[in-house]
Amino acid sequence: MKTFYSILVLLFITANSYAQTYSYGIVNTDNYNFKVVAIPDFDASTDASDMGFTLTLPAGIADITNTSSLLPSRIWTMQQFDAAFLTSQGLGDGSRDVFQFNNPPGQSLIAHTSGEQIDLVSFSVSTMPTTGEMTFLDNTDPVATGAAGVLDSFYNSNIDNTTTQDYFGGYDPSFTSIMFNTLGINEEEITQVFIKVFPNPTKDSIAIKSTKSIGLAKLFDITGKQVMIVEQPSKISLGKLPSGVYILKLETEHTTVVKRIIKE
Repeated sequence: MKTFYSILVLLFITANSYAQTYSYGIVNTDNYNFKVVAIPDFDASTDASDMGFTLTLPAGIADITNTSSLLPSRIWTMQQFDAAFLTSQGLGDGSRDVFQFNNPPGQSLIAHTSGEQIDLVSFSVSTMPTTGEMTFLDNTDPVATGAAGVLDSFYNSNIDNTTTQDYFGGYDPSFTSIMFNTLGINEEEITQVFIKVFPNPTKDSIAIKSTKSIGLAKLFDITGKQVMIVEQPSKISLGKLPSGVYILKLETEHTTVVKRIIKE
């Protein structure tokens, strides 16, 4: 019996160690200037080695420029693969350009707390687009899988003075994408949007009331995986989803409102 309990403890410790991850997020610093951050879900003093991710923009609308590392003494590289090149390789439908960011192996000693934003790299978007969105290219996207890992997101770090491993855990649902039609919108217009989601927590469905028309609702699980998309939502059924915490993104004409939903 003692051996049995020892195995249970070992399994518990192992499971918790693998649960420690970093999520990536895009933050708008001002106008058409941005930064990408890593957000840990644990406290630690770490030795970050190398990391990377890929962003997408609508084909031909804009480019990413003025890339600058926010990690002391580290260098980021950025390579663009436009829609024409991707389609020539049998990747994508010609609607997106992708921009692959890479920070080669090195050393960054980073002490952080859970939920803290770790600044990685800043950049600008040229030509000031007013439509479309900038978002991360998910590792499961057909373009990423077809590129055989070249465009994958990863975060290699030594978090416990043992070995360096990949602790990438997805994308923070609150910072997954940037809608360009929200940039430059008068702040007063945005603050006039009032959205109520109820009941929350819920065991089955949620109702949505808003002072502005909602065009799209996107629901993500806690890992950042999109699990549902609903057009012009007034009520969303969650009955078939597992219990847990979900992130609901509600898109109006001028802004996106994020709500935290608890499914019991």
